Amino acid sequence: MRGSGVVTGPQDPSPSDADDVERHPCPRCVVQPGSPCRSRGGAVAGAYHTGRFTKVPPLAKLLRVQNPADRGPGQP
Repeated sequence: MRGSGVVTGPQDPSPSDADDVERHPCPRCVVQPGSPCRSRGGAVAGAYHTGRFTKVPPLAKLLRVQNPADRGPGQP
């Protein structure tokens, strides 16, 4: 029997990866720790800005780290 079809690995960060990224301020969009990255218009960005997630050693070599779906305005 095959697995559930869910693939995890460096290209599919876990929620704990997002928590690690959000421990740092973002040098690009200037959000404070605890918040997801923002677009120029203020909406939650689709991915963390590179300068931020490269501060987390296990994620430093990834080209893109997606914001989890549960990160958004008004969400802790």
